Amino acid sequence: MKNKVECPKTARASSADFSESKYPENFIRFLGTAGTRFMMLSQRRGTGGVWFSYGGSRGVIDPGPGSLVRICEAKPSLNATDINTLILTHRHIDHSSDLNVLAEGMTLKSQEKRGSVLLTLDSSEDGDSVLLSFAEKKIKRVFRHEDGKRTEFPGNVTVESVLHEHHGVQCYGVIFRGAGLPTWGLLSDTAALPHFPDRYKECEILVMNVTMLFPRARLDHLSLPDAASLLQVLSPKLAIVTHMSNMLLDYGAQKIERRLTTKKTKVIAASDGLVVDLCRPL
Repeated sequence: MKNKVECPKTARASSADFSESKYPENFIRFLGTAGTRFMMLSQRRGTGGVWFSYGGSRGVIDPGPGSLVRICEAKPSLNATDINTLILTHRHIDHSSDLNVLAEGMTLKSQEKRGSVLLTLDSSEDGDSVLLSFAEKKIKRVFRHEDGKRTEFPGNVTVESVLHEHHGVQCYGVIFRGAGLPTWGLLSDTAALPHFPDRYKECEILVMNVTMLFPRARLDHLSLPDAASLLQVLSPKLAIVTHMSNMLLDYGAQKIERRLTTKKTKVIAASDGLVVDLCRPL
């Protein structure tokens, strides 16, 4: 396989060590950790999504309101013109509002079509597309999620789409795989579904959108009990809780971590700006 990328055998740096130094080679940074429209409107936590650098792919998952601002303010610096990949799990505005802005950054430096976007079919329908035609014309490849489909991205990276269930819109989680790199995944906004344990079982690191303190009927969001049940089965090395509601933030990060951590899985309740080295997460 060409361009094989492997995790460097360097000393691990904790997530708190990156404010004055350079990033690891393969990492994720939380540009925002807010969940629900109320959090989006108050900006108690940011709604910028998740930056990832993995193999030869660099980009953002779910660039909601303020994503570009968070990128520009990041220390160490991030640059929207370095993006080559954008992923949308679903079309809701707190996940998609900065998609076109970052697409502009991704294509700005090139006179030819550049970059890749993965999004749902209902995010790209004629007449109601989240991705504007002006932006799409400059993008090299636009992919649509299909359950179980593995989409190829730069650097021999594949992203598998996992079907979710979320308030009447098409929604998918994602699983990243790369040669010599740890497999990691993201559970987006969704009800708890029976196929999750089988589909996410390979993930060493799992990002989980956990919004509710307790399950609530008719709300397609994971709750703390849902997350606990999944982690008992999946047992990734590291699970990171994000997309939290006001209620969950009031409950407290330490309580969340104590409640969900197991003998096999360390759990972190993410904060805005958290950086995780994908090769040395613990």
